[in-house]
Formats: sequence, C-alpha cells, structure tokens
Amino acid sequence: MSENEIRPEQAEMAEVAEPAEQAPIAEIGAVEVSSPGTTEEEATPPAEAAAAAENPAVNAAPAAGKKAESGKKAKSAAADRSKGKPKAKRPAGRRGEDLFVKPSPEELALVPNEIVRAAIENEAPVSGTIIGWNLGGFHVAVEGITGFCPRSSMELGAPKEPAQYLDQSFLFRVLRVEEKGHRLVVSRAAVLRDERAHHAAELRKSLTLGAVVKGKVLSLTDFGAFVDLGGVEGLLHVSEIRRSRVAHANEVLKVGEEIEAKIVKLPRGSERISLSMKALEPDPWQGIGERFPSGGKFSGKVMRKSEFGWFVELEPGVEGLLHVSQLAPGMKADDPKLAAGATIEGWVREVDAARNRLSLALREMPQGNPWEGVDKKYPEGTKVSGTVEKIEKFGAFILLEPGLTGLLPASEMGLPKGANIGRTYGVGKQVKLQVAQVDARKKRISLTLATKTLEGSKSDYQAYVKQTRKATGLGAMASALERLRQPE
Repeated sequence: MSENEIRPEQAEMAEVAEPAEQAPIAEIGAVEVSSPGTTEEEATPPAEAAAAAENPAVNAAPAAGKKAESGKKAKSAAADRSKGKPKAKRPAGRRGEDLFVKPSPEELALVPNEIVRAAIENEAPVSGTIIGWNLGGFHVAVEGITGFCPRSSMELGAPKEPAQYLDQSFLFRVLRVEEKGHRLVVSRAAVLRDERAHHAAELRKSLTLGAVVKGKVLSLTDFGAFVDLGGVEGLLHVSEIRRSRVAHANEVLKVGEEIEAKIVKLPRGSERISLSMKALEPDPWQGIGERFPSGGKFSGKVMRKSEFGWFVELEPGVEGLLHVSQLAPGMKADDPKLAAGATIEGWVREVDAARNRLSLALREMPQGNPWEGVDKKYPEGTKVSGTVEKIEKFGAFILLEPGLTGLLPASEMGLPKGANIGRTYGVGKQVKLQVAQVDARKKRISLTLATKTLEGSKSDYQAYVKQTRKATGLGAMASALERLRQPE
C-alpha cells in the first residue's frame, strides 16, 4: 500500500472527523472550522472554501491544500458507504443565526439519552460541559453524548479565550444529530439569543412614552446613533441630540458612552424606539421675546445659507432668519461678512414665540411707528439726507431713517432720457434731497432734488387757503360764492 493511500478504517475516521454538514458555520459566515478530530493543518482556509463554492474546478488546483490526494480518497470512501442516503438540506435562514435541522423520527430514536431526545423534540435547551477545544470550536459532553459547539456559536459576540470555558457547564441548543445519534452539533449562542429576545420583550412592555431611560451607544451613523436600552434598541436621531444644531452624531457622542434620553416614540412590534436627549434640556425659546425684543439689537453666528437668506444662531438652540431683503444697503449676498462661521450684528425685526421663529435685519429697526406725525416732521420742501436703498426702472428708494423710505422718481433726477440710474444713484450712496410730497395715510414720501424749486405744491395750496380764511373769515368755497354774488 502506498504512502498516500488510506485504509478503510482510516476513511471511516476521516468521515467522523469531518462531517458533511456544518450548517451553523456556513450560515453565520464565520471561518469554517474543523469538528472533533480535525487538525489545524487539515482545516479548509476560508478563501479557498469560498473559491471552491463558486468554482468546483478550484478543488483540482495543486494549491488546494496539503494532503489533497489523501483527502480526496477519504471522501470517496465515505461517499461509497453513504451511497443511496440523501443528503440533509439546510433550511434557509438569516445570516448570523444558528439553524436547527430537525431529525427524522428514526434518527431521533437512535439518540441514546431520553433527556436529550426530549430536548431535541421540543427544541429546548440542554445542559452540557466543555471538556476541550480545537481550532474550530469546543468539545461538549451532553448527558454522556459527544457534542461540538462551533467557536462562532459560543457567544453572541466574540468568544473568550477557550481555557476560560473548560469544565464549565452551560445550556446549549441542539442543532443537528449526527453519527446515528452519537454526535451532536450544539449552540450556546442560540440559547443566549432566545434569552435576550425574552428579556427585550419584557423590557419593551415596561417602557412608557415620555419615560426617561439610560442606555449605551452601540454605533454612530450619519443620521444619528443606535442605543442599547438593556436588550431593546433605540434610535437617537441627530436632530434630537441637542437643542443646538449637530451635523454628525460623532461630534457629541462616542461608542460605548452611557447616555440618558427621553422616549418620544414607542412603536409596537419590533420597530425601534425613538429617543431624544434634547427633550431633557431647557427650552431655549422660553421667554425669547424678553431676551430678543422686536427692534432690539442682536449678535450671532452665521450657521448656513439658504436660497432665501441666512440662518444665524443667536444662542444655543435659537436661530433666526436673515432674509436677503434685509441686508444693509449696498451689501451683496457674496459678502465675506456673511460667510458661515462669521459673527454679525443687526436688529430683530419680528418675534414669533409660538412658532419659534425670529426675523432678523442688518438695518436699524424703528422704535414705534415711524409714520406717525410724518407730515409734521417732514413737511414739503424739507431738506433731507438719505441712503440709496434700492434701484428700480422708475426711480430710487431712499432710506431717510429706520422704517421710513421715500421715492425719488426717475423723472425728478434730472438725468438724460435712457441714462443708467445706478451709475448716479448707486445702492448705499448718501444723497441730499428735499421732500416734494407726503401722504401719511398711504405711507408715501415723494422726493426731489434739493436744488429744485417747488411750485404749485400742496403746501402752497394749503397756505393760500389758510390766508384766505384769515382775510375773509370764510372758507375757500364760501369766499368764491360770495364773489359770484357781488355785481360787477
């Protein structure tokens, strides 16, 4: 007999050492391990196993592994003895679970222990003692029957050092029956998984909406953090971490950190619970009108730009909107002063405490109603100074004082027809003009050049009426009628 040939009894031992099925290992995606009796040298590397699964021709390659020829003959001998016996199919399941392959009544009857048979039939846990280990997993004595627990099925996470399990007894779930009932493939992780699921169900029943809970951060994502509440997983959205804006959860949280949060959504079933840390912080909008009254000044940090303006943080958790129409006269949208992170100062235009909104401006806001008594403050002919606020085809709007704007019509500018108004009256330019007309009811002030002489204005008419009343003691209409009555 040559060196590479295997005697029949050796082939039988090889079959026992390497069972045809390793359902728990294949399904959970762990490194394939050997069963009791398989040496480290004979274990199939995962890369080669994957290649063999996709391309059977790989098995024929010279680099398929050591002692390939002897292993091939051993498998051939085992196949001859098991010819005619159908191969058990593993049920489909989710990756990461230990799958149970139910034995046939004949196979179950061959199990030599009644306790083990009952546990298999009812899919109940059974006690086993760790008596050794190899590269792939642990040898387990289960009521006098030899068992094997793959390394990846010992814990829900990474297993401890093998020596720490020696001579220790644990509960296991029997996954498969092999070797005519004299060998079991078991999993401790399956028992731990069931215990955790039961604990999670009980914990979920005890939780209530609005309750404050403690948990440990499991992982961080772009949209928030997953938190372990003691067997139940909750989601802490990035918008619920703080009152102030948080771009990414890792700016505030760390994996493994203990946190306290409030339950803001408690769905039924297995859906994740929604948590909020900011709900435990004081509401920064409480009393906002007292801290930032309309017309008052503010200083804040530019946070971000939108198509209609800039959001400015006045204090943690409080942001206001600076609309593009409320920039200082002559200021453009690409001004470096409006870059994200810059500090700006301005005035509060409006406070809406009910909706947590603030409207901001970079131009001074009036105190009270600026149009009250405007006709007395700015009678026709009054010389004024103002700032060009906006240019239109029909004229220029001139800011006279906070909240009070007048119009200088193009026809009053003294420019040639078709001339570019903006070249003479650029936004932000200081100009000297005079009041041509005031309409307090319609909130309109018409302006003209300071050098222009006003003729036949409303003020002239009012002066005439006043003078006529003093001279005749009659009104203008009565005075006219009186003249008509007098003979020529």
